[in-house]
Amino acid sequence: MTLLPNTYLAQFQSLRPDFPALAGDAVRASRERLGVSSQEPLELVELLDGVSNELCQIADAAELVRNVHPEEAYVQQASAAVQEVANFMSEVNLDSDLYNSMKVAESSEHFGNISLEAQTVLHHMRVSMEHEGIHLPEDAKEQCIQLLDAEQQLSFKILERQERSEASASGAWVPLSSLGALSAHARGLPQKNDEVLLPRHSALADQVLKTSPSAEARRRIHEAVTGGDAEEGMVSLLAVRQHLAKLRGYESWAHYAQRDSLLQSPQHVEHFLEAAWHRLRPGLLAELQILAEEKSSLGDPSKLEGWDLPFLLHRCKQKHQTADQISQYLTYESLLNGVRLILSRLLGLEFTQEEPAPGELWHPSVQKFGLRDDNNNLLGVLYLDPFQRAGKKVQSAQFTLQGSKVLSDGTRQTPKTSLVYALPQGVHNLTPSFALTFMHEIGHAVHSLLSETHFQHLSGTRGTIDFVEFPSHLFEHFVSDPECLASYAVSGAGKSLPLELQRAHRQRPFSQIEAVQQLLYAVVDQAFYTYHPVGKPEAQVAAVQQHLRDSFSKFELDGPFNGSLVELLGLASPSRFDHLVHYGGSYYCYLFNRVPPCNIRRKVQDATAQYQELQESTVFDQEWGMAGAGAFSTCHV
Repeated sequence: MTLLPNTYLAQFQSLRPDFPALAGDAVRASRERLGVSSQEPLELVELLDGVSNELCQIADAAELVRNVHPEEAYVQQASAAVQEVANFMSEVNLDSDLYNSMKVAESSEHFGNISLEAQTVLHHMRVSMEHEGIHLPEDAKEQCIQLLDAEQQLSFKILERQERSEASASGAWVPLSSLGALSAHARGLPQKNDEVLLPRHSALADQVLKTSPSAEARRRIHEAVTGGDAEEGMVSLLAVRQHLAKLRGYESWAHYAQRDSLLQSPQHVEHFLEAAWHRLRPGLLAELQILAEEKSSLGDPSKLEGWDLPFLLHRCKQKHQTADQISQYLTYESLLNGVRLILSRLLGLEFTQEEPAPGELWHPSVQKFGLRDDNNNLLGVLYLDPFQRAGKKVQSAQFTLQGSKVLSDGTRQTPKTSLVYALPQGVHNLTPSFALTFMHEIGHAVHSLLSETHFQHLSGTRGTIDFVEFPSHLFEHFVSDPECLASYAVSGAGKSLPLELQRAHRQRPFSQIEAVQQLLYAVVDQAFYTYHPVGKPEAQVAAVQQHLRDSFSKFELDGPFNGSLVELLGLASPSRFDHLVHYGGSYYCYLFNRVPPCNIRRKVQDATAQYQELQESTVFDQEWGMAGAGAFSTCHV
C-alpha cells in the first residue's frame, strides 16, 4: 500500500476537499492487510509496523494541519481525517484475533531469532493493546472505544476553547493612567471611564504586570490571568480518563500515564517532588526575601502579593540587566546559526535550508531544513513555522510527521518533523527565555531526525515521556551555558556577546522561584490525575479545586508574603494549564530532566570532580536549578 510517494504535506493543494477520503482509503487498505496477518514473529512485526506507518503519516500530518493551517477548510478536513484514523486505531487495538496472533508469535520458537528491536516492538505492541483493554469482554471493549473517542474530542475542544478565550476581549479593566508610557499601545482597545480593557496574556498586560507601579492595576490583571473558566470541560476530561484507566486495570490516570516511565509510579514521582522541594526551599525563601526588601525600598513595607512578583522580579532582574542586554545578541537568525554550529561541532552534521516542493508548505513563512551527513546524505527534514498568525492553536510544539523506518525495498524512510512557535512578526531581539524554548524544541526535533530505528513504532520521540524529555533539556544547556551561548549570539551589528554579559548570564537570578513554579505545576498535574470525580462535572468543579488546594499542604512555607505560596506564585487554573491535556500525569518530567544534562555537562568538564560532587551535592544549585543524583537515589531509579 503506497499512499505517500513523497510527503503528505506536498499534496495539500489537491487534497483540501479530500482529507477524510484519504484517511478512509488508508483505513480500508489497512483492514485488508490486517485480515491476513501472519503469526511468524518477523513477518507480523513488519506487517503491523507498515500499517502503523501509513496511518501515522496521514494522522500526524493532519494533526499538524488542524493546529496551524490558516484556512478553516483545511482545519475541518484535517480534523475529520484525524478522527477517522483514530477511530480505526482504537478498533485495531481491541482486535482479539490480532492480539492472539501477537501472543502466538511472542511464544513461538522463532521469537528468539529476530532482532532485539523487533522483539521489543512486538512486545510493546501487545502490551499496548492490553492497555487499551483487549482482555475485556465485548461490551467493555465497545465502551473503551467510545471513551477513547470522547477523550480525543474533549481534548481538542478544550484547547480550541483556550485559544478562543485568549483571543476574545476577556481580560482586566485597568486605569489608563496606570499604563504610563505604555498607554500608546492601548489605542484601539475598549475604553470607558478612564479605564482600558487589557486582554489577559496579551503582551501589553504582561508589560503592565512587570512595569506598572500601580498595585491595583497589577492585581486586576493577576486575577484575570489566574482565574478559572470552563472548568467543567477539564473535569469531564478527568472523568473520561479515570474511567479509561480503571477499564485498563490501573488505579488512576496518573498510574496509567507513568506505566513505562523511569519513575514508574505516582508514589515515586511524589517522592521526587518532595525531595526537590526540600532542596529548593532555602533558596526560594532567600529569593523571596530579596523581593520583599525591594518592595520595602519602594516605600511599601507590606508583605508580598501575587501581583507584586512580576513587577519586583522585573525590577531586580533589570539591575543585572542581563536579559535585556543579551536580547540584543539573540535573533531568530542567530539561533538558527547556533543550531548549525551545535550540530556541526558535536555531530559533524550540516543543517541546511532546502527548497520545498510546490504546495509542500502550509504558509509562506514556513521554512524547510535538511539534516545532512558529511557525504551530503539527507538524514531528516525539519519544517520550521516560527511566527504568530491567526488560527495557530499552539505556541511552542513539535509535530512528528514521519518516523525512521527501513522500508520493504531496503531503503530508509527519511524522518520528518515540524517545530511550531509563535514569535511576534517584526520582532528582532529575542529573550533568553524564548531562546531556551527554541532550543528545547530543537532537541526534540534532533532526537526524532537522528533516530535510525528499523521500525518506526518506537522511533524518535515515540518513547516514554520522561526519557524523551532528556534531549530537549540537554539542548537547553546550549543557551544556559554562557560559553555555548557566546559561540553564536551575535548582535545585529555583528558584535559578539561581551565577557561581562557572559559572567552575568551565569548567575541566573531567581532560578529557585522559577523551579518552584514548575514543581507546583507538577503537583497540580499529579493531584488532578489521581482524583476520581463522582457525579456531573459542574457539581464536581468545587471538589476538584479543593482537592488541588489540599495537595499543596506539603509545599508551604512561612515567608514574607500574604496568602498561600500557590497564590503568590500565580499558578494558572486547570482550564488554562494546557499541559494537563497534552501531558496528563507526566508534567514532572520537565523538572526531573534538569538533572541528567547537568550531570553530563559536569562529567564532560571533569570526570573526577563529577564523581566527588555526586557524593556530596544537593539536587539543586543556584546556577542550574538542579544538579546531582539525590533525587534519583531517593526515587529508586
